[in-house]
Amino acid sequence: MEITDKKTARFFSKPLMGQTIKSNWALCLAILLIMVLLGNVMNYAMSMMATERTDVDVTEYQESFYTYLGALAAYDAMTQQELSYQDFADGNNEAAYEAAFELLNMQAGMDLSTEGFQSAIEGLAQSGISLDKYVTQFEYIYALNRSQGVFDQEELTVSGMLTITLDMMGVSSEMVERMSEMDPASMMNQMYYTAMGLLPIFILIVILANSLIADQVDHGSMAYVLSTPTRRSAVAITQMVFMLVVPFLMIAVVCATRIGTSFLFYDEVNVTGMLALFGGMYILVEAVCGLCYMGSCLFSQSKKSMAFGGGLAVWFFLASMIGLFGSENMVNTGMGVEELSIFNKLTLVGLYDVDALATVGTGSVDTAFVWKLLVLAAVAIVCYAVGAVRFSKKDLPL
Repeated sequence: MEITDKKTARFFSKPLMGQTIKSNWALCLAILLIMVLLGNVMNYAMSMMATERTDVDVTEYQESFYTYLGALAAYDAMTQQELSYQDFADGNNEAAYEAAFELLNMQAGMDLSTEGFQSAIEGLAQSGISLDKYVTQFEYIYALNRSQGVFDQEELTVSGMLTITLDMMGVSSEMVERMSEMDPASMMNQMYYTAMGLLPIFILIVILANSLIADQVDHGSMAYVLSTPTRRSAVAITQMVFMLVVPFLMIAVVCATRIGTSFLFYDEVNVTGMLALFGGMYILVEAVCGLCYMGSCLFSQSKKSMAFGGGLAVWFFLASMIGLFGSENMVNTGMGVEELSIFNKLTLVGLYDVDALATVGTGSVDTAFVWKLLVLAAVAIVCYAVGAVRFSKKDLPL
């Protein structure tokens, strides 16, 4: 009897942990692969969007390019020639362009040259926008700026045409301007951390929490576990440790792979900020883990445990998705509805402040995320404690 007492696990059971790992490793690995794939696909997509948006100022080159196009248009009208940007780019008849620029320089006092035209083309190419689009834009501007309204004699411009067309469609020019300033990569980043990136691990949490306690009680396998020298407290703590360690390892792997691929896709990577974002994600996930674990300990039937934990996880995810369309970014671009922001207050995901966490590692850190993460941590601690105490003391149908 004394030997049995010495072998009795009071706080942690290695055999139970080994069995738990053996029963769930395949599911955890599958979810981990999905999370890694999703994270790095999003990383690649955001890098492509960031590439399309350039920070290079090509205003000077654009003005120079338009000056050359205007000069060629005037020369063609005057001499009945067909000189064009495309013809110049193809390298055809360079002497004709030199002659045209010399004539325009003499008559209009301009300073045009084939070298200057080529320099303007190469400089404008840094914008990442097709030069054909600049040429088309020039065609509209050149045509409309030479015309006036028939009735009001007002000058006709491309911007004016666009404004009145959008106004007739019920779209304000201010909305279009805000949408042009929107950073798609930043928006996708927000969606990843608060929605898509959470879905796989939320599914895993619900399944694991239910299978570790309630499902074993419901199917009778808990009777076998407790027939060994393992106390209820050891069962509760061992399964709790599993719920703490597995999400940590999975999120750590996803974080490491995203940081690694970020160095492939971006010139500069805010590693500290990314660590803060995934650290905040782990605290959020543990808050949901705590709730699901508590439900598994409170209920002896698997269906009730699944309804409790799964219902909360689904609500948190759906509310965060709806709340995303009430976020300041979406509202400012005209794609959201401000009233939907109420859903961000009805989900634990609303306490995961992605924008504030992303400032970690920058010159100006927004500390608004601190108290929110503390609330999430408190939820996790309380739920784990309540669940463990309840399981240790309740009557089990063994």
